[in-house]
Amino acid sequence: MAGSKLNSGVKASTLLEVIVSMVIIVLVFGIAMMIYSNVMRLSLSAKKIRVEALLQETMLNAGHSSTNTNQSFTIDDFRIEQEAKPYTGESNLMEIHLTAYDQNQQKVAELQKVIIN
Repeated sequence: MAGSKLNSGVKASTLLEVIVSMVIIVLVFGIAMMIYSNVMRLSLSAKKIRVEALLQETMLNAGHSSTNTNQSFTIDDFRIEQEAKPYTGESNLMEIHLTAYDQNQQKVAELQKVIIN
């Protein structure tokens, strides 16, 4: 009677059930990746913190400098553009606008300040 055990039904999934479960898994994984990429894009990265520190240091140097002109220079891997113009209505005030760009020419950070000339 060994052959009678082979005829007993073995539970198995159909091909349709497997495909439906895989589609559900792929959808959940896709939604999780979208959430992860949005969180990473909006989070404060170490690169942005470093650039903001560089802009603060550059702003301090521009405040102590007597020649405030429009210029562009590179610090580390970032290109910093400095735009200096007289503040509206006041001859002894200067408005300095600093913008930092990364290697892909995307704006990373900005800093604007009015200083006494």
